[in-house]
Amino acid sequence: MKIGSSVRFGLAVLSLVAFTSCAAPSKLTSSWTDPAAANRGFKKVVVVAATPNATVRRQFEDAFTAELRARGVDAVQSYSFSGQGQLDKDAALAKLREVGADGVVVARLVDKQQYETYYPPTYSTVAAPSAYYGGWYGYYSMGYSYMSSPGYVATNQVYKVETNVYDVTNDKLAYSGLTETDLTSGEAPESEIKPVIGVLVLDMEKHQIFPEKPKK
Repeated sequence: MKIGSSVRFGLAVLSLVAFTSCAAPSKLTSSWTDPAAANRGFKKVVVVAATPNATVRRQFEDAFTAELRARGVDAVQSYSFSGQGQLDKDAALAKLREVGADGVVVARLVDKQQYETYYPPTYSTVAAPSAYYGGWYGYYSMGYSYMSSPGYVATNQVYKVETNVYDVTNDKLAYSGLTETDLTSGEAPESEIKPVIGVLVLDMEKHQIFPEKPKK
């Protein structure tokens, strides 16, 4: 293979690696909307993260309420009136009436999977110096510009979260969305809370469950 071809091939491989490494780890895999819920115009929404992890619950509810408020929807975190632990049904219903909520967003983890991915060793060389064409030592010296990284195995986690929107006035499901997050070893699930909410709210906006964010 000619040197020019080698360089072009190497650049193509690097471009592919860069593209795949920038792929979004969170995506919406499916959603459903009650046609009657379009343009429902929710005014007051309570956000509930159904998890015993208090930190994740607060982060999710804070981020979701902030996203809804940015769209002009009055939203409140469930932890702000229920504290930690599982919600009591009767107490929660009473609180919904008290705050005047007409909608509830409930999110929960429905599946968690683990798998291993093997990443083979990578090799690279720098472009050939002019000496490459002038003698054996120029070619020999290129051996010292040869670099490699060992192969390794990474443990990946896949989280599937279902997020539903309920109409409190008739206790019916208005929207349901399923997201999937693929995290490599060392990545914290909390880092994808905002991206997950982002893809969900955009889909809710598309189906007219919540309004668009005002343009600045």
